[in-house]
Amino acid sequence: MAKSKNKANPLGAARRSIWFVLRAVLVISLLLGLAYAVFTEFMYISNMYIITTEGMKLRADTVLKNGDPKELEQYYTETFLATDVLINSKPYQDYAVDSFDYRYNIKGFSVLPWSKVGTVTYIERIPLIVASPISDNVDKAAPAWTSMTYKIRLVKNEGKWLIAGLEVIEENPAEEARPTPDYSQLEGNS
Repeated sequence: MAKSKNKANPLGAARRSIWFVLRAVLVISLLLGLAYAVFTEFMYISNMYIITTEGMKLRADTVLKNGDPKELEQYYTETFLATDVLINSKPYQDYAVDSFDYRYNIKGFSVLPWSKVGTVTYIERIPLIVASPISDNVDKAAPAWTSMTYKIRLVKNEGKWLIAGLEVIEENPAEEARPTPDYSQLEGNS
């Protein structure tokens, strides 16, 4: 009797081996799926970052220098370009803008790996515009650019992200103060 208890059950060993292999395949599949989702998420975020930063700067350049909105088609949907108030109102048409200081800050991204829509929270500032009137009839300085915090909606169209909408979250957002260095903590100062 003692010998029969010590004999391994061949079906039990096969069952345990199958469950081990199935669990290993399941864990590996889950890890590969998670890695794919993370990779896709970061790819979407990097694409959205590039489209947003380059597109918004080009939009400001088009508005300030009265450029052709057709040049923005690789960054914006046609519907957005047709309805954007700032592009269509041409507030700087009476000025020749020589240069401007464009500043931005991205506060966050929101996109899922399976999604075709994403959002970016974006702060845009142009603190300095160097412009001169193009005619003698204009006697005032170029209007200042209003700083804005936008919620930018991007859509994925034919494998490419495009800006489809700008929602103003805040006008003239407060600038974050940069820390002032404490020079007394530098080596060699007493």
